Amino acid sequence: MTRNFLVFIFGLILLLLFTFASGFVYIYVNQVAIAGIAAIVGFVAVFAIGILIGLAAREEGGVLYVWFFGISIVTGIVLVWYLARAGTLLQIW
Repeated sequence: MTRNFLVFIFGLILLLLFTFASGFVYIYVNQVAIAGIAAIVGFVAVFAIGILIGLAAREEGGVLYVWFFGISIVTGIVLVWYLARAGTLLQIW
């Protein structure tokens, strides 16, 4: 099962990178609305998947759950930054 968890880790990292790029395009380049929506969906998906698979990995007794929880923590921090920056840009607060 460890090989499957490694594939999930690499997949989550790739999804996080593409999501961050989409959010960067929305905030700093040309404010395409679909890029902003894709960034929010991607960040929430990486956060939720990281926690769920981390819990499953912890049940199996492996040590890879630490990596999944780490990805979730980093994603949560980036999500808060993105929401704050997008909210400021849209003049919500």
